[in-house]
Amino acid sequence: MIVLASASCGSAGAAGVKPGPVVSWGKPDVSFDDYRKDSIACGERGATTSMKGRGEFDAVVLGLDRQDTDIDIGRSLPPSLTREDPTQKLARDYALNGLKSRPEPKVKALQRFLVDHVEACLSERGYVRFALTPAQAAELGGYRKGSQARFRYLHALASREAVIQQQRYEP
Repeated sequence: MIVLASASCGSAGAAGVKPGPVVSWGKPDVSFDDYRKDSIACGERGATTSMKGRGEFDAVVLGLDRQDTDIDIGRSLPPSLTREDPTQKLARDYALNGLKSRPEPKVKALQRFLVDHVEACLSERGYVRFALTPAQAAELGGYRKGSQARFRYLHALASREAVIQQQRYEP
């Protein structure tokens, strides 16, 4: 999860926007086992944080409910009531409701809310952000996400005090 929280910081949002640095979290001299345990614990904290009662969450759920209602209504109408192809009508209505509810900004806000919980957990455990150099980021890109080799590579960087001091990242 340390990688998960950092990977979102390193991608470009819109076309033509230069991507930011690839950011990860480190703690000098942390053992690999503690690094993985902390990563899992903080990722779990983010993943299990309730979003109920947040305006963004309620709006996304309402939009999805409306889209589901469109599907249910579209399936229940007899084909003789409309001259339109039922599949095309359903797709159009579903898409229009999605446009009306505009879930993308709300989903991004919810993602940020969860990542904030992961990052707070990492900070509480003594981790700090650091930006990978272009060479480090390129090497990291050669490892399959979720692979043991990728975790080991990140740990090798994240546990070195010199890397953390020289490459510390403050957004």
